[in-house]
Amino acid sequence: MRGRRNRVALSICVLALGLFAAIAQASEESRDKAVDAADKPPVVGAVAAQPADTKPDEKPEAEASKAEERELGANEDPMASDDEIREVERKDIPEKAEHPGTGFDIYGSVRIRYRHQDNIDEWQDGSSRIGANIEWRVLEDSFIYARYEAGFNFLTGLNELANPGEKTGEQFNETVFTRLLYTGINTPHVNYVLGKNWSTYYKVSYFTDRFMGTGGSASGTYNAQTDGGPTGPGRADKTLQTHISINFLPDRWFKPFKLNAQVQRGNAIPFGNGVDYGTAFGLSAILATQNNSTLGLAYNYAQIDIDESPSLRKVGLSGNAQAGLVGIRSFGDRWYAGFLVSRLQNHETTDDGIYFDGWGSELYAQYRVAGPVWFVGGYNVLEPDDNEVLARNYRVRYMVAGLRYSFDDFRRMIFVNVRIDDSLNADGTRGSDVFSIGIRWDLSKRGWHRPD
Repeated sequence: MRGRRNRVALSICVLALGLFAAIAQASEESRDKAVDAADKPPVVGAVAAQPADTKPDEKPEAEASKAEERELGANEDPMASDDEIREVERKDIPEKAEHPGTGFDIYGSVRIRYRHQDNIDEWQDGSSRIGANIEWRVLEDSFIYARYEAGFNFLTGLNELANPGEKTGEQFNETVFTRLLYTGINTPHVNYVLGKNWSTYYKVSYFTDRFMGTGGSASGTYNAQTDGGPTGPGRADKTLQTHISINFLPDRWFKPFKLNAQVQRGNAIPFGNGVDYGTAFGLSAILATQNNSTLGLAYNYAQIDIDESPSLRKVGLSGNAQAGLVGIRSFGDRWYAGFLVSRLQNHETTDDGIYFDGWGSELYAQYRVAGPVWFVGGYNVLEPDDNEVLARNYRVRYMVAGLRYSFDDFRRMIFVNVRIDDSLNADGTRGSDVFSIGIRWDLSKRGWHRPD
């Protein structure tokens, strides 16, 4: 028992040190570039050639935000990207710059992959989706908006078109299903959202949820074999959220502090035989620096009345569902690194639907090898506590390595991944290695907009 804990702790320490070493190396490269630039002879008119709003000792804003724009495309949450765009618009409004008003946009993403696993080769769907976003500017710097996003199984849909036959409503729901459905209001400092939306917990767990076709197995985001909707850490069902942006720290070093909260009630407990959660809530806090280093804390809670429903003990539940998360990330023009540690109680299940308490950790890193070619790598580890006898042999433990050829950052790419799997099912059968090659191709269409 102690040996296993020591190995897990040592692995976490080594990977954390590796992460900070990568950050330090990137910082050193930046300093070297600055020194090289300082050693060059001055160029007459160099200061005058800079943008009017840029001080001589500062980087132009467009150059500083290039990596940030790339990383917005990596976030599965489309609202995060919209909020960043609105922040830019608000900066332009005092200068009476042209900005979009009331209107709508549509978007989509086709994701398919070829996978080899257990000597079986097959083409698979990879979370394709299509959606629409409507917004109405009610004040100069405030919006009312709504979004619907549907997931669809691209290859299954093509097969049904080729072989229409008779299909049931249930089969249709397996092909097309709701991913997001919400409405909200966005103001300069507070954002209110009601419906099915990416959770406050995901504001931190997405630091490492970036592999194509795998990953996200140890953070508790997609718990109990769901999309995280009922309990609330993933695409939360029937939730009310508040997102607050507070600019109380020196803006020379820090971006606005982000505080997020959500509440749910009455969702069904996965594998709970019809029993519902009581009140559920989530909290997260994000502190980011101007040089793109971020610290995030997240917590998700869902009330379970064991005394009223003692049968829940048969599936391993012993109290309220809780998930805690600490995550860090940092990135630059050529690299990204994210790391998190999770503590899960009555929150995650084995492959046969038994709840357990355990610790998890995830690492994701990427580095631009040359031009549009990126190397990606990392791991997911989740292990039940030693006293979780109902979990039997279950564990999640795998490494991922791959290459990505990007046509447009994360939005359009071809990827190759190898997952080396040392996971165990509850019955002791070992997970199998996976090779996959696939494509992600995002599409967007700016719809009608009325300038206000």
